[in-house]
Amino acid sequence: MNQFAKFLKLNLPLILFILLILSGCVKKEEPTDWLAKVDNRFITTHEFRMFYELDPNFGIDSTGLPALNAELHKMIDQVLALNKAEREGLVNDPAIDRAFRWEEKQAMLRALYREIISGQIKITEDDLRDAYMKKNEMVHVRHLFTKDRATAEKWYENLKKRKTDFKKLAAQAFKDTTLAKNGGDLGWIKLSELDDDFVNGLDTLRPGQISHPVKTRWGYHIIQMINRKRPAIIRESDFEKQRPALKKWIRRQRGLELSKAFIKKTIGKLNPQPDAKLFLKLWIVLNKDQNLETMKLPQPVVLDNYYLDRIENALRNDLDKPFIRFKGGSVSLKEFLDGMRQAPTSHRPRFKTPKELSLQIATWFRDEFLFQKAKKRKLDRDPQVKQEVRRFKEQEIYYYYVNQIVDTITTPEAVESFFKNKEFSVLKDRPELAHFQTLQEWKWDRAEKLLHESLRKQPLKIEVRIDSLKNENKRIDWKGRIRFFMIRKPS
Repeated sequence: MNQFAKFLKLNLPLILFILLILSGCVKKEEPTDWLAKVDNRFITTHEFRMFYELDPNFGIDSTGLPALNAELHKMIDQVLALNKAEREGLVNDPAIDRAFRWEEKQAMLRALYREIISGQIKITEDDLRDAYMKKNEMVHVRHLFTKDRATAEKWYENLKKRKTDFKKLAAQAFKDTTLAKNGGDLGWIKLSELDDDFVNGLDTLRPGQISHPVKTRWGYHIIQMINRKRPAIIRESDFEKQRPALKKWIRRQRGLELSKAFIKKTIGKLNPQPDAKLFLKLWIVLNKDQNLETMKLPQPVVLDNYYLDRIENALRNDLDKPFIRFKGGSVSLKEFLDGMRQAPTSHRPRFKTPKELSLQIATWFRDEFLFQKAKKRKLDRDPQVKQEVRRFKEQEIYYYYVNQIVDTITTPEAVESFFKNKEFSVLKDRPELAHFQTLQEWKWDRAEKLLHESLRKQPLKIEVRIDSLKNENKRIDWKGRIRFFMIRKPS
């Protein structure tokens, strides 16, 4: 079996699917459980909870009700940004419209998995109790963090070959923080307080072992297990408190397993294969070397419009030929290239080797095949799909406006000196700079404040239920969140 077919049995992108699919439920158009209202747009408690739980910066600089209130108003700003874009016609821009249509496709795929998989998940009382023992296991770990995969891989190789030690690398990874001084040691911590991807990375480690680079939503970690111990008994009051989170965690794990089985059943039996001759022709357009086993591009290539045009022009006589063959049909080269054009550039294949390109073509075929199933089920009408697409639009438009403002910001000389030359004396007059690691972070914060002022000038009625926000604040384990952020603080 070649690499293309093998990849179809893997499930690399499905974790994000499961996070969104299995943790949510469909809300009514006019819910009673809402925290804020912008004209006729309701922000529900559930929707807001998903928003702040997925925000990697929530709870770092402040905690409690002020942090929660600031986060809610950031979400309100995103609602206002889309309203502004719709009035100005920005949503009709071809690139933005393409991104919106792409997200609708992804939301429909998530809905397909939800329909097929979610109903199959059964959770017993024994399952919950087993999960409690698992999630309340205590581990003593230390880790290294970087946003760059290549750096993480280099650290791992150096540790493996004993060219350096953990403490020296921790000083590089965390600079002047406590973690830099203690070698990245997180001390004893519950698995339930850690990110799921982080937990998966240390799950099989025995005391003393070091993990390969572990990817989380923030970057890459190298984890060393120092020791671990499971709870001796179940504390019933604590178990009942954790019951909802345990159900959510089990659904994610079971959903991932069922997704793998679903992929194998629906795609594996089709046995899709790239046409060897046409694939070689396509590769030669990118690189003259004809040896698929050894060839490698000097740097990663993205199938942007330049390369798509180049392939189309060079292989004009082959456009209608089968590029991917599967049981019962085929996909022509033209259909594949057209499919690539419909995807935002950021979601197109990025590769250096034929194998990497082949694997990403496999992902495209899988999603395209399942998307046709989703269309037949008319999942574009699914209420949760509509809700997810609207949230995507609000976020993307908001960040579009922020980026526009960032490009216009001029940096005061004192601020430039602080970040460039580490002139800490500047903090006397500008103490707020201590909250930022880079000049770009400062500019981004400044741009968000300016956008906030601009958006709030719109004649839209905004209503916030403070009492409901206070109740939401009470359910958050702020001490756990503070400790959780230690895991990935880069400096």
